[in-house]
Amino acid sequence: MLAAAPALAQETPAVAQARADAEALVARQALIEDLGGMGAVDQATRVTFLKVRKTASPEDRQALDAIWKQHYEPIDIKHTERLKGLLAGRGWFTPEEVGQRAADGAFHIVNHSPDLAFQKEALAKMEPLVAQGRAPSGYPNLYDRVAEQEGRPQRYATQRARCVDGRHAMPENVEDPAGLEKRRAGLGLQTMPDYLKGLDAMYGRCDPPKG
Repeated sequence: MLAAAPALAQETPAVAQARADAEALVARQALIEDLGGMGAVDQATRVTFLKVRKTASPEDRQALDAIWKQHYEPIDIKHTERLKGLLAGRGWFTPEEVGQRAADGAFHIVNHSPDLAFQKEALAKMEPLVAQGRAPSGYPNLYDRVAEQEGRPQRYATQRARCVDGRHAMPENVEDPAGLEKRRAGLGLQTMPDYLKGLDAMYGRCDPPKG
């Protein structure tokens, strides 16, 4: 007679948890690939575009903006519609659920969306995480973007920096400027001077508003 196979040892709690995590991750594979893939395209378009625009003349920048509208703006619209479907009926995507890269991808898509109503919906889904001390990395940017579109002061000074002598400067429409650095630090943002230096490095010379 064949000897009976030895009984499998009972899994330790650590192994059981690892197995459950693996099964859950595999079940979310398509979602992670969708978010990460769209996020990668979103960032690639901007890196490609800004590389040229950074040192372009004001005249060339106008032509480049037309190229953006023709080739890249439709991608933002397409990504918006795709993300709406993925977000329907659920909360905001967290790094614990989909990984940091996919979570960042979801933020980039909604942050660059042309749909204000959808941005407000996403912001509302982020708020419970903020209350728990788990604010998504892009929450301050989205908050300010929505506030500015609605004619309200920014809270974290992440949008539409002023242009002073070709360099980026702090926006004017900021609520409680004296408390700005504390609010930024509370969400892990750079100090304003460091942030503005980063804008200069990323975008090059800024253009003052026309007219």
